[in-house]
Amino acid sequence: MSFHVPTLFAVIIAVSAVLAVAIGFIGRQRHRNLLLWATALGVQALGYVLYGLRGQVPDWASVVVANVCMSGALAVYALGIRRFHDQRWPVWWAWAPVAVIGLSFPFLLDNFTARLLLGSSVYGLQLLFVAAVARQQRHAPRGRGEQLLVFGALLMAIMMAARTWTVATGQFTVQQLFQGGTLQSLTFLFTLTGTLLLALGLIIMNEDRAEHALRQNQRYQAFRNRILELLAQGTPLPTLLHEIVQGIETLHPRMLCSILLLDRQGQHLQTGAAPSLPAFYNDAVQGLPIGPGAGSCGTAAHTRQRVVVEDIASHPYWAPYRELAAQAGLGACWSQPIFSSDQRVLGTFAIYHHRPHTPSPADIALIEEAALLAGIAIERSREAQQLLERERHYRLLIETANEGIAVIQNGVLRFANPRFFQLCGHTPAEVLNQPLAPLIHEDDRDRVIRASAPADGQAAPQHHTFRVLTRHQGERWFELNDAPFEWLGQPATLSFMTDITERRRLEAKIQQQALHDTLTELPNRRLLTHNLAQAMASHRRSGLHGALMFLDLDNFKPLNDTHGHRVGDLLLVEVAHRLTHSVRETDTVARFGGDEFVVLLGDLHTDPQTSVELARAVAGKLLAALAEPYCLAVEQASGGVHAVEHRCTACIGVVMFDGQATEPDDLLKQADMAMYRAKAAGRNTVWLAPTAPTAPTAAPADAGLTPG
Repeated sequence: MSFHVPTLFAVIIAVSAVLAVAIGFIGRQRHRNLLLWATALGVQALGYVLYGLRGQVPDWASVVVANVCMSGALAVYALGIRRFHDQRWPVWWAWAPVAVIGLSFPFLLDNFTARLLLGSSVYGLQLLFVAAVARQQRHAPRGRGEQLLVFGALLMAIMMAARTWTVATGQFTVQQLFQGGTLQSLTFLFTLTGTLLLALGLIIMNEDRAEHALRQNQRYQAFRNRILELLAQGTPLPTLLHEIVQGIETLHPRMLCSILLLDRQGQHLQTGAAPSLPAFYNDAVQGLPIGPGAGSCGTAAHTRQRVVVEDIASHPYWAPYRELAAQAGLGACWSQPIFSSDQRVLGTFAIYHHRPHTPSPADIALIEEAALLAGIAIERSREAQQLLERERHYRLLIETANEGIAVIQNGVLRFANPRFFQLCGHTPAEVLNQPLAPLIHEDDRDRVIRASAPADGQAAPQHHTFRVLTRHQGERWFELNDAPFEWLGQPATLSFMTDITERRRLEAKIQQQALHDTLTELPNRRLLTHNLAQAMASHRRSGLHGALMFLDLDNFKPLNDTHGHRVGDLLLVEVAHRLTHSVRETDTVARFGGDEFVVLLGDLHTDPQTSVELARAVAGKLLAALAEPYCLAVEQASGGVHAVEHRCTACIGVVMFDGQATEPDDLLKQADMAMYRAKAAGRNTVWLAPTAPTAPTAAPADAGLTPG
């Protein structure tokens, strides 16, 4: 059998070039791994082109460069398989034969037999190496593509072995190389067939890998969706973690998985799920302290970085646990920290192998995805647990709160705690889902409703005080503080109600004590000054006149000296009573201190003289009232009552005012001075200031005003 040699070269060049272009196009579109093999076919085509140009180009090109291209093409084939299967053998293994060809052939240009023997031997070894690395893939199932690739490489290796033998035995010569004999024709046919098988095997291998990856991804997505569905159903965390571990192990049967959880103190790891690891191993790692060198998981949790230990038996991180790992039959451990959404370490996700093992990029992606999924499950479960815990605490706080807490929506009571019902004295059935307004005192109801209305459609925090006619305690004062929030998706207010009845009583008492005399309960000097300022301001606008009367008792000290201060106090109380009943309700009677009193008469008349006459009449009435005998009932220590009779008059200083250009203190000083003028004039006397200079005279109770 004989073929035309140039034709054979042209065929194999065309086939190699077409395959290189086709595989390169497929690789660029779908499988990046094919680009290296397309490059190998292109280099192979270049080598055959140089072979075919023998005699037309220099020998170094048609011999040295051509053979380097052929050896380089086989090296690139091996490197492509290395990348495809993510193998870790040294790259120089593939390039060493290329170096042998490149360094030796320049010295063998004149020795055809030696070149042929060396080239055939090297190419045969490279083809066997290609077949060997194709059979060593571990992380994907062997399919038709690998089988075709190995068969094509072995076919070409057999052809190279036969060629080496024929050259070594002298059955193949340089003349036969160019005559296209049977051996040369078979060599080309084997090369062409092997090239086609290699190319077809590479394409099918990539397609198988893509289909396997697609199926694996679909299975992983189904697994991931199941975990998320369990999470949405509120599945307990231990069950979730167990499902995650078992799901990964089902997808990758050679892996043993473990999830360890970091304790609340962030110092120790606790077993979360590790169903495929021996029980004694899980017991041993329970409570494992984190830190540098604490195995793969302890180190990963401490450093917050992935830790890959390819060989447990030789790695320093596992020195303290080497015997434990050997007893459990563990050879490799890769650990990935599990993070929360705010980058807190929650635990670790670990993948074990029974033998030393190096992770592929797909393995790294898997452990990252698994750790992310575990992080979601842990965080969501803990959030749900914390939510339930907070809800329990809030419910306990609301139910045991000393304040009434209520939800009011559109004026209707939607929710209330037990304290609310205790405060208002009604049962839930009586007031829940009923308008709140009827509970509010009718005098306060409109005010509270108006104040509660949103301003410009925007609800804002409110503060109200109002009365409620409770069923069990009568009228009570309440303070209500509320804030807008949503109740069942609709606007509402959250209200806090406090009984302030006692506080208001205390405030009123304090106010009373601050502005009133403790003994007589009359206004004190502070309230008198305030009322006087108000009267002066009013008179300034109205043009009315008023009178300020300063009173001092004439015969008070002897009573104190004879019968004691307790009897004197009884007299002062009686004086206050007589003064109060001798003037109008709108007038002010105040105790100034000791036995001194002040009477403020307002709104007398617009005419000054008429106002003086009115003031004179009131002063006379006061003198008459105070001059009446006093009968004071004094309780004895023995339990009996002793009656003390006493007579007491007063001196009154009077000053008229209309509110113009005068201060309250100035009026008080003028009235005080007028009172002393009355004292100087004698007892039971009234003195008007300022008046015409007339000497004062003592007067009976009805004597009226003595002019100054």
